[in-house]
Amino acid sequence: MTKKNVKVREFNFKNSIIITLSCVIGSFILGSLLSLIPRQRLAFMDAISNCINLCGVILMILRFKESWWLWLINNIIDLLIWIIAVINQGEGSIMMLLVSIGYLLINIYGTIKWNIEAKKVKMKNERVLF
Repeated sequence: MTKKNVKVREFNFKNSIIITLSCVIGSFILGSLLSLIPRQRLAFMDAISNCINLCGVILMILRFKESWWLWLINNIIDLLIWIIAVINQGEGSIMMLLVSIGYLLINIYGTIKWNIEAKKVKMKNERVLF
């Protein structure tokens, strides 16, 4: 059996601009649509969370370590959404708050792990060049 490693990639400036603009534009469009729903309280927070999550999934498929940073931002936004829901005594919100905390902890671990792997790959590539 052969050992297969995941090739960890990093953003350049162009990638950062494209993802940032995609998240901002997508969040604005989705937030505008969600705000048309009667009694929708957190339309733009939901939209931002969903757009960042989608970009994070795409970046993970492409093996970019920055996907973990996007998910970290997404998890913080989700945590805020569920804290607001708990304050407003929303049904099932305590359970979702606990789930969001779990996702945040998993995400922190993943972010640390992928950054360590990216540094190893970068150091290995630098040794090959010299």
